[in-house]
Amino acid sequence: MYRRVSIDKALAGVKSSWREVQEQVKEQEDAIRFLAEHDAELVRRGAVIVRDYCDNDTPASDPFIVRDDFEAMLKDLESGVIKGVLFLHSDRLARLVYDAARVCRIFEMHPDYIGRAVEGGVNLATIEGRGMFVIQATMGNMEIGNIKRRTKRTNRRIANKGAMHGAPRPFGWSEDRKTLHPKEAAFLLKAIRAVPGGLKVGTFRRQLMEFGYEPKKTKRSKEGPREIQHSAAEAILINPRNAGFRMYAPQDERRSAGHLWLPDYIVRNSEGEPIPGDWQRACEPDEYWACVSEIKRRKDVNRKETQGEPHDTTVKYFLSGIARCGKCLSPMYSNPYTPGTSSYDKWAFRYACLVSQGGCGGVTRCGPPCDDLVETAFLLGTRQGLGEAVEKAAEDIDETVHDARLSEIAAEMEDVRQRRQDKRISMGQSLDAIEELERERDELLGRRGKLALQKKRKKLLSPDALAEWTDLAMEEKRARLTQSIRSVIIHPMGRGKRFDPEFIEIVWHEEAEEK
Repeated sequence: MYRRVSIDKALAGVKSSWREVQEQVKEQEDAIRFLAEHDAELVRRGAVIVRDYCDNDTPASDPFIVRDDFEAMLKDLESGVIKGVLFLHSDRLARLVYDAARVCRIFEMHPDYIGRAVEGGVNLATIEGRGMFVIQATMGNMEIGNIKRRTKRTNRRIANKGAMHGAPRPFGWSEDRKTLHPKEAAFLLKAIRAVPGGLKVGTFRRQLMEFGYEPKKTKRSKEGPREIQHSAAEAILINPRNAGFRMYAPQDERRSAGHLWLPDYIVRNSEGEPIPGDWQRACEPDEYWACVSEIKRRKDVNRKETQGEPHDTTVKYFLSGIARCGKCLSPMYSNPYTPGTSSYDKWAFRYACLVSQGGCGGVTRCGPPCDDLVETAFLLGTRQGLGEAVEKAAEDIDETVHDARLSEIAAEMEDVRQRRQDKRISMGQSLDAIEELERERDELLGRRGKLALQKKRKKLLSPDALAEWTDLAMEEKRARLTQSIRSVIIHPMGRGKRFDPEFIEIVWHEEAEEK
């Protein structure tokens, strides 16, 4: 006996309760048992229900979903553990042609098997019955395709109006998904603002776990909490709803594309501007675009450097890669002392010019004193006037410089559409013009995001931004440091000597430009 009832909200459009589903499953069981006990042929052949396969709340119309009991039933049929199957209707057993063909194959190999439906007249033991079974599955598949197409069109229309669509509660919003969650929204806003300042997605992922966030559709780790994937943490940061923008990504594209770049799915009006949603936004649009642009830049860099290989997304050392060897000017990297030695107990790590990284191997220096020296000099220099100058430079950046041209492009696109509607130009000519204008529009939108990112970076050295220095993640501190310090030169000083600040040279950006 095989039973199945699915709550398919996307297709049915009706929200059934758990109790209603249980009642429907019980009704199927009663109908199947009545057939087994009262059908003359089944009684004559001594048919007895020995196993119950039930895929409750599992759609049969989705090729990406595996029905566990359905697969177990096929396996038992093939091995001869059971000699047939009874079911309510063919659409309860198979709604995809592929699944119907798998069932028919088994019954063609075993013509003595029993395969009967309570409703629909399907008898899998006959050629005609198997043909009817496949036809019903084909028609069911066509019905599913039509419903999905209408659903997709409806969802797009809802998105164009800026209204929300049914979905789980997003991180940062309350249960109504419209008002901001007091704690989560503040946490999210801080992270979005911190990304242009150096906060990495890997660090944000760790902070999410420390915050107590648990994703809904992942397995729990052995320690207890559910694991947060890197892509899930990234999706939280680049979600267009953070800036109040409506997005729409069809389900088929979500599955075929894997990890979507969500900003590409922002719904826009005829002028190319994002359509606002009917919820409170978690950040300002310029803050969102600065965050998105920085993450996109890092992904492009990492893709070139690692060629798709896994890479570390966290930073542990203040000057690693920023410090340079005073002998060969190669970058110096962190290198731990041997555990158990006096140097390890006192300093833990050092900066070294590594031969394996193309250096000469001739200079090493204990790490913590170098970090303290450079950090003190950086904060002192910033507070003495560098920050104010950079903040003024930030105000000179106008991220709206391309807005006039974007408005012109929107008007030109509307003119092309009107000319096509009036049949003054061909469809090919209108598509050529529209596609060219879309490319220019997308390029200008990208430039606007980069300008917003530059403006945010310039503000990193303002006195207000540095007030929370001690609370910043290591990569955020490094990002601020490199805004004003070009490099830290560690000159050789001989072995066995005490740390001497005179052998540490800080090269400032202004100083380098003057030279």
